[in-house]
Amino acid sequence: MNKADLSGIISSPKKPNIMQFLFTLTEEIDCGLMNDAMQKTIRRYPYFAFRIIRAENGFDKIENGLPIVVKDSFSEELILGSETVNYHWIAAACEGRRLKLVIHHLIADGRSAMRFYKTLLYCYFSEKYNVQLDTEGITLPDSPISPDEDVKVFGLLDGEDGTNRTIVKDPFMIPETVDDDMKGYLYQVTIPEKEFLSLSKGSDNSPLTLLTVYMAKMFQNLYPENEKDIYAGIAIDARNALNCPESRFTNSYVIFVRHSPAKLGMDMERLGTMTRGQIILQSEEEILRYVHNSVMRISAQIRSTSDQTEKQRLMHEIYQLVASNPTYTVSYVGNPEWGSLEPYIEEEYTLIMNNKLFLEVNAAGGKFCVAWVQGFENDAYVKTLQSLLREDGIHCEVSGPFLHKWPKCCLP
Repeated sequence: MNKADLSGIISSPKKPNIMQFLFTLTEEIDCGLMNDAMQKTIRRYPYFAFRIIRAENGFDKIENGLPIVVKDSFSEELILGSETVNYHWIAAACEGRRLKLVIHHLIADGRSAMRFYKTLLYCYFSEKYNVQLDTEGITLPDSPISPDEDVKVFGLLDGEDGTNRTIVKDPFMIPETVDDDMKGYLYQVTIPEKEFLSLSKGSDNSPLTLLTVYMAKMFQNLYPENEKDIYAGIAIDARNALNCPESRFTNSYVIFVRHSPAKLGMDMERLGTMTRGQIILQSEEEILRYVHNSVMRISAQIRSTSDQTEKQRLMHEIYQLVASNPTYTVSYVGNPEWGSLEPYIEEEYTLIMNNKLFLEVNAAGGKFCVAWVQGFENDAYVKTLQSLLREDGIHCEVSGPFLHKWPKCCLP
């Protein structure tokens, strides 16, 4: 069992980095069958079945043979690592047609979590509907585990080049005051997939670049006197660059796309070309390896010094490399390719806590499902985006706000 995630999990128990996946299925969920599917699925992913214990020199990870908990209601909070979830760091709950899956982000990212929950849903739908589903694009519960699934890359890699990487400099920052760093506000935004894809193809935009263009226009619409660049932090999967295509660990880095207010009056095709160019350049494997190697070098410096002030300075350097301070952040893992699962899934949202503004984009049920999480109550931002999309013939719906509290974990 790889323990590379242990130090990260125990370092911030009061503000854990936890992902929540919210699914709405087409029919009411049989919680008993979902529990059976979960226990069948976890056997395929043994690296997710662990507990943390106190050891002589701090904490350790050991195998956990207890069942993964699947609650039959959303009323009870899922606290990872606690006795109520059998000390696991993954848990679930069902209520009506909704399924909630909670996973600590340090043991998986959106890509590897997707692999897990597609297996889970495959097992559930197969049993519930007594059908033989097409298995294309789905990891089966009895399929072999790839050699690099439980591998976290730490060493330096050849072939790095950071010359085309954008650095965040004096960005436009949302002026709202965060209400409470332990809670946020969730809006569920849905955009018809065909309408959005039609517009994106007609303007040299991908769905991701089109969304970033509209977000930049939204900010400038709200703050027309602003002259500072608007930066989007975009999560990019670095697995191929790190030579670990199947790794279950968080293997994404944030790149930064800059929108100048002076250029936002250009037509959508021109803005799309400019935005796609920035993303393509910064997604080159050489740049992703440059970020990885930089983090490895700085981490080595942190381990070699006992000066706490110097440690803090170096940690800030890492923060600037992997997160920095963009105007907002957006993550889209790409088309989930639901295949035979698609007829049974109506919506999916991914929630990650963020103090300012974080958008997680999924595709399900013929629409893009955007989980818009912000640390302040003002709905002017999401409503302005909705208006801009509707002006261009895109039928955008917004639900919320729903109070979103920072998920909790429990160390022994």
